[in-house]
Amino acid sequence: MASSSVNPMSFNEYTGTRNPSPTESIAPPSPPYPQAFADQYNRGQMGMPSSRSAVGYGGSGIPAPFPADVSMPLDASANEHEVRQLRRKVRELQMELHRSRTALDTLRHSVPNSSALPTPPHSSTFQAGWKARTEARKKLFCSLNRAGNALCAWHDSRRERRAYPPRNAPPGYLNCGCSYDEALFEESLSRHGVGSYHPGETVRMDPALRNPLLKLLEKRYGYKDGDFEHDPLTEEWSDGESPSFWEQKAHSGQVVRRRPDPNANSHDRA
Repeated sequence: MASSSVNPMSFNEYTGTRNPSPTESIAPPSPPYPQAFADQYNRGQMGMPSSRSAVGYGGSGIPAPFPADVSMPLDASANEHEVRQLRRKVRELQMELHRSRTALDTLRHSVPNSSALPTPPHSSTFQAGWKARTEARKKLFCSLNRAGNALCAWHDSRRERRAYPPRNAPPGYLNCGCSYDEALFEESLSRHGVGSYHPGETVRMDPALRNPLLKLLEKRYGYKDGDFEHDPLTEEWSDGESPSFWEQKAHSGQVVRRRPDPNANSHDRA
């Protein structure tokens, strides 16, 4: 069997025969991409969203970004619309708050003693003066007379047997059986045109009406002596009602004129 011979050809000869002209030479390698674009392209191939725009090769060495997401302008417009609505709502609420505060101030000035309208607590200085005022009024209207009796205005004009003997009334009570608070309430009402107080006057506040009325005001409104004579918002007393005015009257010994107790001698003998 005849042996076949292989004609070896060098690589240079092959390329010279295969590529006779420079125009048919192998195409130059693609321009290198920056590492950042390569990473971005890989993420796009894996289905992972990227904050940077993808690049494409349009025949030149400059990367071209993909078109931006068309939904972004729509989202921005919706957000701006929502912000405008919220701002409009805030302005409406602010206007409603202003109207409510104005109405509340009007009600407080028209009905200052109503418990349905909350008022700020009194300052410690005002409360101390208020307490001193009440104590001064007790000295004037709840003190013992010469016979040793302390009576309210209504019982002072009646010839009735006293509930307690002279100088033996319990603390906080008068000999007629009325409390200090009831006696001060009676006097305060008379200065506001409800009943009368001074001896010789015909119209008086009967204890059967006065005492239940006081209990009702205390329970419903937390009434205390002096509530009718001051403004709870400004903490200002009416003319002639300040603590210093009543303390001065108490220190001077000025008392309200009263009729002599017609039963004083009989009680003393008893």
